[in-house]
Amino acid sequence: MLGRENLSYFRTIFLLVVVLLPIGFSQIPLGSKLSVEEKNHWVSPNGDFAIGFFNHLNEYGIGIRISSGLIPFEKQPIVWVVGGDLRVGEKSYFELTKTGELVLFDSTRGVTVWASKTTNSSVDYAVLQDDGNLVILNKNKDTVWQSFDTPSDTLLPGQNLSSNQLLRAASRNAISSYYSLRIGPVGDLELKWENDVVYWRSASFPTRSAIRAVLASDGAFQLFDDMSSLIWSVFSNDHGEPDVKFRFLRLDVDGNLRLHSWSKNSTSWALVWQAVENQCDVFATCGLTGICAFNGSGSVVCKCPFSPSSLSSSKCLLPYQQTCESGSSMVKLEHTSLYAIYPPNETVISQVSSTQCQNLCQEDHLCTAATFMNDGTANCKTKRTQYASGQSGLPVMSVSFVKICTDPLAAIPNLTKSKPESPSQNTSKQDHLSVCVSCMIGVGGGTIIVFVVIHLGLMGFWIYRKRYNLMTPDYSTYNKDGPNPSGFIALSYSEMKDITDNFKHRIGSNTFKGILPDNQPVLVKDYSTVKVNLRKFRGGILKLGSIHHRNLVRLEAYCCESSYRFLVYEFLQNGSLAKCLEDPVMVKRLTWGKRLDLCLAVARAVSYLHMGCREFVGHGSLSCKNIVLDENLEAKVTEYGLTSFLGDNAEGEGGAGDIRDFGYVVLAVLSGDPNCGCEWAYEKWVGGNAVEIVDKLIECGVDSDELERVSRIMFWCLQSDERMRPTIGEIVNVLEGSMAVDPPPPPRIKRTEEYGTGSEELDV
Repeated sequence: MLGRENLSYFRTIFLLVVVLLPIGFSQIPLGSKLSVEEKNHWVSPNGDFAIGFFNHLNEYGIGIRISSGLIPFEKQPIVWVVGGDLRVGEKSYFELTKTGELVLFDSTRGVTVWASKTTNSSVDYAVLQDDGNLVILNKNKDTVWQSFDTPSDTLLPGQNLSSNQLLRAASRNAISSYYSLRIGPVGDLELKWENDVVYWRSASFPTRSAIRAVLASDGAFQLFDDMSSLIWSVFSNDHGEPDVKFRFLRLDVDGNLRLHSWSKNSTSWALVWQAVENQCDVFATCGLTGICAFNGSGSVVCKCPFSPSSLSSSKCLLPYQQTCESGSSMVKLEHTSLYAIYPPNETVISQVSSTQCQNLCQEDHLCTAATFMNDGTANCKTKRTQYASGQSGLPVMSVSFVKICTDPLAAIPNLTKSKPESPSQNTSKQDHLSVCVSCMIGVGGGTIIVFVVIHLGLMGFWIYRKRYNLMTPDYSTYNKDGPNPSGFIALSYSEMKDITDNFKHRIGSNTFKGILPDNQPVLVKDYSTVKVNLRKFRGGILKLGSIHHRNLVRLEAYCCESSYRFLVYEFLQNGSLAKCLEDPVMVKRLTWGKRLDLCLAVARAVSYLHMGCREFVGHGSLSCKNIVLDENLEAKVTEYGLTSFLGDNAEGEGGAGDIRDFGYVVLAVLSGDPNCGCEWAYEKWVGGNAVEIVDKLIECGVDSDELERVSRIMFWCLQSDERMRPTIGEIVNVLEGSMAVDPPPPPRIKRTEEYGTGSEELDV
């Protein structure tokens, strides 16, 4: 038996050596390249670490993993990623160029998306060291760049986290994580949600400020001051055990900081320390999906006590909105603490009773909920947002009051169909609490229940978000103002002339094609003729510069100098959707499946603008002219949010106007005609002839079930009464096929002329 185990062990080592020897070097010479297609790696001399591409949801990143033969491949963690959340296409490569620069080339976009910026450093070679640090050395063997200086979400033993660095948790989706670890202004470690909420910190010492944190190889996590004196430390459960070879400290996706060690006995990673013992104490653990609680087995669950258990929603929002006309009432939640998320602001009133706390919220028409602290402080915390979370359970020394509306039912489609919750799931005290609250809401009658559904869908649009960008191009030798906090670039007018070759390449009435210094093609929009003051323009673009989504055209730079106003967007080679629908060659590429994907992409983009940003962003002029297609015919929305600071009406029509415009976009995509009449289309659909709406140039047929679903949601978007239009979140769910949709009434809406700032046809 022992012989078989040894044979299996040596066979594993042999295979590892055979696979990795051809590609593992002590030194990585100039010109070395890793590619997605070749699946090759660079390996540390001891074989414990390797760098290469990894697959993530059919996209690729490049990172360093612990690759020791003692750890099964499926359990080898990635401990550093180039560019954080940066993902690239299937033909991408990572290269140490002949000029001494590490670059990541994205085949999807056709550009270099990350670089080490070491071209002028006399680089000799690179090496992946035995401690997992990727290092670039010059001819004097001095380090000119190292991965340890740009951590992602993980620290390895011996790696420093300095006061100008941070760990950012990996993302669950296309949006960067809100959680980070950094050294705070008073020299302590802080776990933060966004830039506003600190939910854990190490001990601080007023007379001694930390400048770096270090994970030691023996399992200690320590803080040092500028004299390298130890001022704080914590220790793992296996601190000092000599047989532990591998450890890593990670800020996990749930916002908790954890230290893991490899256990040879259990052949698994053991949790040996974590910063926040109670996961419900991590701010926004449940996000907008409910409040945090523990089930009978001690696992964290997210519950929504604000709505009937038979209803399903992607978000759990406080039901009250400030448009109530027939009064309101309060629902009491025992052993429950609530806090505002977007924005994370509350009003605290001291020295009041529980009844006074309830009345304060009841009498304030802006208040949505209140929490009374039953811990001896007698504090009352009131909230004025629908976007809240919290925690519940017997140990929670608080009681909360949730305000609900008593308005009659408004006419709006019920797009949700869901199964009732299984009785077996209602075993804990928190579960009984949810059912009880549902009953209390139900006492008001069916109208209140449907009203809650409405208000779960019609958002207040105060979502707070900021994307942390680790892959901003280097314009340090090219711009005047330098990078700003939003991650895009301020350019001077002379620099605008440079990137556009003195505005020679005109592709629209106020639009030019340009090239950035890194050879990235861009689209330059000239708004100099629009009358807007400097402060308003700059404030507007700073807001737009923090917006990042795969279906939104990136704002790369801007110019705001003297009377000049320019915006610089990424360039997409296939031009606008309107142009593609008129091109007989391009339109044949728009198959039925492509057109459905296009509609869903636009819906996701608008959904992000409405609900995924720091605050609500309306598009204001959505049409086929400002939807552009990339080389794969994936749709991206451009010119979003401009009406807020360039238009005559700063507010515009808000979300309802965007929903109506989206309906027209869907109609144009289905019919191939941007001027197709919605009343004519409705007559065809209601008469059972929806296929007559569809563009005759579509090849390979149309799915009748998908056509019915898309037609229904399209006509709901085109309702003349904006209260009857669905939310953009409901639209996304319907297009994804996860939500049913009822037959709509006739739209009866007059089509207005397309408007907006600069949405003319582009000659590209």
